[in-house]
Amino acid sequence: AAALVAAVAAAAAGWLPISVAFVGAAVVTILGRAITADEAYRVVEWRLIVLIAGMTAFGTAMQSSGAADLLAHLVVAATQAMGPLAVLAGFALLTIALTQPMSNAAAALVILPVALSAAAELGVSGRPFAVTIALAASLSFITPLEPSCLLVYGPGKYRFTDFARVGAPLTLVLLVVVLTMVPRIWPL
Repeated sequence: AAALVAAVAAAAAGWLPISVAFVGAAVVTILGRAITADEAYRVVEWRLIVLIAGMTAFGTAMQSSGAADLLAHLVVAATQAMGPLAVLAGFALLTIALTQPMSNAAAALVILPVALSAAAELGVSGRPFAVTIALAASLSFITPLEPSCLLVYGPGKYRFTDFARVGAPLTLVLLVVVLTMVPRIWPL
């Protein structure tokens, strides 16, 4: 407990990056014999580690292969005639679709540059696009592939369909809120 508190305090004070602080706390916990190395390996959610690595690779592959640019240009082509709000909604939907199989940070990083260039081409502010992409990337409720969902998936005895059944309506409601509020706070 002391190692955890020290890690949180060090990260909060800005003395160490959060990742370094928590790895240090884990090492101190093992060296202090609070737990054995075998116990530490048993409690690690290895499926989660593999999933995060796979999602990061998926995001990199989408970026380097040009698939993200292609999808984004398809969004612009399909929605540009309906105006900037429709383009914004299209990018939000694309981000939500991508954030289901990959991490939200990776989805946002893949879509954001293209969305900002699309905003510039449309002659509108990029800020609402950036905020919408960031918020839409957080709407990963439809599948349990988000790391935080995976943590509760097994212990809660959830099924994949539970996430779709509850997550899809929740995502839709929050998407409407985002598309209503963001252009009001940060006008296009």
